[in-house]
Amino acid sequence: MMADNKLLSLNEIFNEKFFRIPDFQRGYSWGETQLEDFWGDIINLKNDRVHYTGMLTVEPVSKNEISNIEKWQDDLWLFEKGYKSYYLIDGQQRLTTAILLINEILSNLKTDEDILFESKSFWIKKFLFQAYKGDYKSYIFGYERDNPSDEFFKTKILTQKSSTSDKVPENTLYTTNLQAAKAFFQKKLATMTAEQKVDVFKKLVSALKFNFYEIDDELDVFVTFETMNNRGKPLSNLELLKNRLIYLSTLLDIDKKQSDALRKEINESWKTIYEFLGKNKDKRLDDDAFLRDHWVMYFTYDRSIGEAYAKFLLNEHFTVKNLVAGKIDFDKIKTYTNSLQETVKYWFYLHTPSFSTYSDETKEWLQKINRLRLGAFAPLLMAVMSKDNEKDFLPLLKTVERFIFLLFSVTQRRANTANSTIYGFANKYYWKKRNISLEEIIKEIDYLIDGGYENDTGEYVYSGWTDLERFSSYIDELMNKNNGFYDWNGLRYFLYEYELYLQQQAKGDQKVTWQEFSKRKKEETIEHIYPQTATDSYWKEKFKGLKNKEKKYLLHSLGNLVLLSRSKNSELQNFDFPYKKKHKKEDGSQSGFFNGSYSEIEVANEDDWNPTIILEHGMKMLDFMEKRWSVNFEDWELNKKEVLGLGFMDIE
Repeated sequence: MMADNKLLSLNEIFNEKFFRIPDFQRGYSWGETQLEDFWGDIINLKNDRVHYTGMLTVEPVSKNEISNIEKWQDDLWLFEKGYKSYYLIDGQQRLTTAILLINEILSNLKTDEDILFESKSFWIKKFLFQAYKGDYKSYIFGYERDNPSDEFFKTKILTQKSSTSDKVPENTLYTTNLQAAKAFFQKKLATMTAEQKVDVFKKLVSALKFNFYEIDDELDVFVTFETMNNRGKPLSNLELLKNRLIYLSTLLDIDKKQSDALRKEINESWKTIYEFLGKNKDKRLDDDAFLRDHWVMYFTYDRSIGEAYAKFLLNEHFTVKNLVAGKIDFDKIKTYTNSLQETVKYWFYLHTPSFSTYSDETKEWLQKINRLRLGAFAPLLMAVMSKDNEKDFLPLLKTVERFIFLLFSVTQRRANTANSTIYGFANKYYWKKRNISLEEIIKEIDYLIDGGYENDTGEYVYSGWTDLERFSSYIDELMNKNNGFYDWNGLRYFLYEYELYLQQQAKGDQKVTWQEFSKRKKEETIEHIYPQTATDSYWKEKFKGLKNKEKKYLLHSLGNLVLLSRSKNSELQNFDFPYKKKHKKEDGSQSGFFNGSYSEIEVANEDDWNPTIILEHGMKMLDFMEKRWSVNFEDWELNKKEVLGLGFMDIE
């Protein structure tokens, strides 16, 4: 049952009341889109109008109901003063945003300046905090003390010293969002006059109207949290799961001390999870992606697609029904929670190797796999990395890279090829089912790639998923339809690996990083040496006597493509080969191939550029492919000249 359904302004809501965001709530998740909407609602609101802002659902907390006095010790005097306390069940994002803006407006006002016929200190006491005998502050709005955002909100957002300021504020995705929202409002207010700021404040505290719901004791707070509709970003499955586990912990037939300890463990686990998911501010990781990969590893994968993991966790496994039936107990919740906490670090390292303490070699192979996309291997690699040292799992990384490149970039298999098998490896290895070893898994993956098992007749029982005939047919189709190798979806990765190979051969320093190579447009990073518009007399002479179709095939053949160290296509354009080799800018600096990547230097060492050299260069690159990924075109009875699309050429 809901009690009290009122349409109230913030000025009315914050009438001798203070609010806490409970530990089962998600943190602050609004981004710029939601903030712009909120700001627009205020700015565009006419002075004589009100704006319905949404619902605030709260659970009353009486002093008698407080079980953990330590968490509330700064607030006990407010109870004595007659203030009512509430847990904020729904509406956290809106109310937090409003308080953030109130704080920034008040921070902009002079100490003795009045606003809406009241002093600055009056509004601070009403919405932000109150001092008790000058000893410490009690916050009118904030988080429970154990919440990762609590200390950050007090010290970094409100810029106050709290009674727990000896704590180091946690840096999470949510605290980052809080800081971004603070900066957002600072920027908006910076261009406004004092009168305009007052006008915003007036609308904010008086004209924004909320449905204010109080939940009575009969309504399950945790269930309410799951079913409420929030404006803005919906709850992630990871957030819902945390709430569910805390809820189940309250229903377990255990003493309160155990229940509190389990609840604390759940909160600590989620703090760790969000710490790692948000550790790299340039590449925030998706919490539901982690939850799904962990589910694959921890539970038995059932071939389902989409949101199957969420359905399993929230609707089938961690349920009240299973708890009552004895299928879920204290140990199962604790073990699962600990597993999430222990493995998220490795999942983070898997996606952001540079943050790990692994060797440069291990980091590089992890980077290679990321460049190709991890796909179904993420759960397996997370399991292996959490149980073994890098010396043991490095061979697996090399095998995985080979699998992904050969099956998806070369053979053009569907993205879900062998997914169930690979997911099965993850689960078996994590739980050490049948004492499966890492060597066995590597052998099985090699078998998926190559086959090679012969029966009594000498024939292959299984030839593996690699199929170079499919690759040849795929390139031929690209040659006939569009731009041949230039449209190959594996071209960037292949050319970069070829560049690293040439660097190794030269024993030189790196000239091109993957980051700078991959972020630029393809036309800025990959050059047609024989140009697409070959109007120069040099090119007309070198390619005379060829049909237009043959010229097109040469243009888009692998041997005519080169990785550029920097964007120079616009400089080189359609000039002749000697110009492209040794071109200098007006300032005298070299921008031709001779001063470029190792791939460019290799091309620049040629005296000429003609059909024969394009073929020879392409053959050399296919030789590299064979050696690098352990394949052989002859085993497939394929002529590499034909694979290059240059079968019309007479030379061998």
